[in-house]
Amino acid sequence: MAHMQINLFSACLMRTVSVNAFIPMDKIVLPGMAAREKRPYKTLYLLHGIFGNHNDWLNNTRVCTWADERDLAIVMPSGENRFYVDNAGSGEMFGEFIGRELVTMTRDLLPLSDRREDTYIAGLSMGGYGAVGNGLK
Repeated sequence: MAHMQINLFSACLMRTVSVNAFIPMDKIVLPGMAAREKRPYKTLYLLHGIFGNHNDWLNNTRVCTWADERDLAIVMPSGENRFYVDNAGSGEMFGEFIGRELVTMTRDLLPLSDRREDTYIAGLSMGGYGAVGNGLK
């Protein structure tokens, strides 16, 4: 499992945002095992809870092992306790960043599937709120 920390400039937020990504591209193929078919990865955008950050899933869960077993890429952005929603008054468009800009940027940068049925979003607490709101868009 390749782990990357990526710093992306977001036009929606007008600043650099940190994102962790796990891509299961470095699996060892042992004798007798079938090699993975070369195709873009299904992707889970995983949102952290309040008072957390993009490292919470790495430090406090086994989500990387789970994703590796399922051949699933995971992208974990920093939500900065903004509930992943747009706030036109402050100019912070976290909903637009999560729902459109981040997906486009990561698909351009990483070998991720661009198919809707291969793209998932989930979260914990505040991240769950952001996942439901942005998933319905």
